[in-house]
Amino acid sequence: MPRRVAMLTALLAALASAQERPRVTPVEVVNLPEVLTVKGEVSLAGKLARTSLVSLADVLVPPVRREDTTRLVDAGVIAADGFAQGVATLIGEVKGPQGKVGDVGAILLPDEERVLRALAERGQLLLATELKVTAIPAGAAYFAAEPLPFTVAFPRYRVFLYNAGEKTVSVTLHAYLTE
Repeated sequence: MPRRVAMLTALLAALASAQERPRVTPVEVVNLPEVLTVKGEVSLAGKLARTSLVSLADVLVPPVRREDTTRLVDAGVIAADGFAQGVATLIGEVKGPQGKVGDVGAILLPDEERVLRALAERGQLLLATELKVTAIPAGAAYFAAEPLPFTVAFPRYRVFLYNAGEKTVSVTLHAYLTE
């Protein structure tokens, strides 16, 4: 195996010098048969994905308090597999003239059977990451929460929304994921 790596490095160096590129970076390919077997030609084309923006857009959230876990609005799933960090943002719009103002928020729960069962059966929010807007200015049509950095610990997160105000809101959650 080390002989193959040396041959590949020498070949890449020879090709690079033949084309007179100003800067050459040696590349090493390591075959890990237990994890990922490398066979045949190895090439990379385009940009490697190191980030991803996942959006759950324009979800209508009627008045529902955070404590009323049986009525939280299921906004969908964020696929986070392969990423280590994320930043969640929440923006929204109050539909109609603003009445009593209340918190608007998003709760990210691991999309795991036991966690979702605890929510459904007992109303418990296990391993929750929460993002919320605590003060929507009187008369404001739009609102946004402070961005929330979080560590990705599960491959998928189910997002639940709440709205403790009197009026329905339209909410968009963005999760910017990085390696």
